[in-house]
Amino acid sequence: MKKRIPRIYIEDFLKINQVISLSKSCTHYVKKVLRMEEKDKIEIFNNTNYIFFSEIKEINSQTIKIIILKKQIKNLESPLSIHLGQVLSKNKKMNFSIQKSVELGVNRITPLFSEYCNFQKNLRCFSKKNIRWKNIVISACQQCHRNNIPEIKQPEHIFTWCKKKYKNEIKIVFDPNATLTINELPKEINFVRFLIGCEGGFSLLEMEKIIQYGFIPIKLGPRVLRTETAVIAAITALQIKFGDFS
Repeated sequence: MKKRIPRIYIEDFLKINQVISLSKSCTHYVKKVLRMEEKDKIEIFNNTNYIFFSEIKEINSQTIKIIILKKQIKNLESPLSIHLGQVLSKNKKMNFSIQKSVELGVNRITPLFSEYCNFQKNLRCFSKKNIRWKNIVISACQQCHRNNIPEIKQPEHIFTWCKKKYKNEIKIVFDPNATLTINELPKEINFVRFLIGCEGGFSLLEMEKIIQYGFIPIKLGPRVLRTETAVIAAITALQIKFGDFS
């Protein structure tokens, strides 16, 4: 049975034969969690379509040094670019939504304030949350073998996000009261921006304005889904229809 090679993320430009001293957090992970030793192999990814095969060169009390042996192109990105607008929900649910959406192939995530989300619009309060979310994104990429790191945007108001326009995009809001389904959308879509509400959903006024900003109401089925379930169902459906799920 082939031995699984651990993966770690390094936010640097990498080249063959380069010797790198791992950060404190990576050193702890490799040394204490993975319990690796000198000569053990590690796979590095750095937000490119390459993976870098490396070997532990030296382990001491303070750090670990690795050497880059070779690189290989490995593009696991979907042909469908997905930008998720996720209305803020409780910590565990928000963390879960971010983790699973990254594993399923989302490219960007923007946390949003809405009428029912019960979060104050104070961006300074979200600096620690943003760091936590970015760590969740990296961890998800590490687990699912994505090499490009999806972007977590700064939180903004739902209408500010909705009224933005991007070239060649299709905008979707998932609504259990809608009549259209994903199968009724155009056959070829390369860039989708879609909106998921919090536990309380959207108010009637919000839904009216969201549709005025060009979002197409789409239903996922007859049942009302929890926000974290809706994220998984929506991205899965989009990837089956337009992406790389077969």
